[in-house]
Amino acid sequence: MQHVEICGIGLDDYLIRMEEFHGYRSPGMLLGGFMIDHGLAQLDPTPYLNLVVETVVCLPDAVQLLTPCTFGNGFMQVLDWGKFAITAYDRESLAGIRVWLDQDKLSGYPSIRSWFERTGRPREKPPFEELAQEILSARPELIHHQPVRLLRSLKDASPVPTGRCPGCGESYPLHFGKFCPACSNQAYYRPDTG
Repeated sequence: MQHVEICGIGLDDYLIRMEEFHGYRSPGMLLGGFMIDHGLAQLDPTPYLNLVVETVVCLPDAVQLLTPCTFGNGFMQVLDWGKFAITAYDRESLAGIRVWLDQDKLSGYPSIRSWFERTGRPREKPPFEELAQEILSARPELIHHQPVRLLRSLKDASPVPTGRCPGCGESYPLHFGKFCPACSNQAYYRPDTG
């Protein structure tokens, strides 16, 4: 592959880090890396960087690998909208850049289109190397951006009061009510008593 950098990381190093972090070489993380790089290049430097990711697939891992924005520190917000798009913004001014994959341009890139639209059978998916080469050549055409201003902050910066649940004794955010969600019949698990 040609010498390419993504957010200051050489492509070969990024692919190694991708495998270590994501578990395998992912076309979504490769394309996502280029989208992040493109978006950050359009955004004025900010010490208050946040990123919104509009899908739960691949893009959140690319954000966490390439930026200081993670799910754990709250500087990355993930919306389960199923859109291959991100918004990089300044959390103080709320000014940012939204970057997305232009699906109208996919007709000229059959491997990317098949992968992205999931039109082929899973076992017939093009090999990563083939997709990577096509992504490398197509990226200037496929990646679009637009300046945006967030309508409101997506992260509440105020401290969240917590307390001890009278049902299970565990700590939880008090905004859920008198009991934690699990003790309020919203549990995703049940105790396995064997």
